[in-house]
Amino acid sequence: MRRTIKKEINLNKLNTGCLPCMSEAKNMEQKISNRKVSEIKIEEVKTIVS
Repeated sequence: MRRTIKKEINLNKLNTGCLPCMSEAKNMEQKISNRKVSEIKIEEVKTIVS
């Protein structure tokens, strides 16, 4: 067997992604709507993430 080199991939820095992931990210951005993280309540964060 050959050994392969493991690459660390930072998913936050990828320009492209699968369609379901990209659409979920777009939905989260719409729900946040350019607010600071400190302005969002904990209960609202739970509904956005779930």
